[in-house]
Amino acid sequence: MPGPKLKAVILSLAMLAATGCAGLMKPAQSLEVNITPQTVYPGSIVTIQVKAPMGTRAVTGRLDIPGSPVVPFKTRDEGRTWTFTTQIPLTAVWTPGRYQIVVQGRAPDGSRCWGETWLAAP
Repeated sequence: MPGPKLKAVILSLAMLAATGCAGLMKPAQSLEVNITPQTVYPGSIVTIQVKAPMGTRAVTGRLDIPGSPVVPFKTRDEGRTWTFTTQIPLTAVWTPGRYQIVVQGRAPDGSRCWGETWLAAP
């Protein structure tokens, strides 16, 4: 099980990496998620970037592990691109494996958007 510091870092990375919208989804409302790097090590600087329809709001993400915090993403272009950057602590310890990152937000039409991706931790 990842330590508390690693959970927070991986959660932050996972948020931006998730993609998709729940419910009846229009192609223009889907989220495009990129995470760099996709495999993390202690000391790695991780950036998650989400491209969303203009006007998307309140994008957050979390690592799908009990107790992981919900991390808010930031935007500088009226909700089109959301980012989260963090550094994994050098002292981080975790069980090797794949960890799911879940991201959600509100589309311009008010519907709830969400997505997911996976992060590798050797």
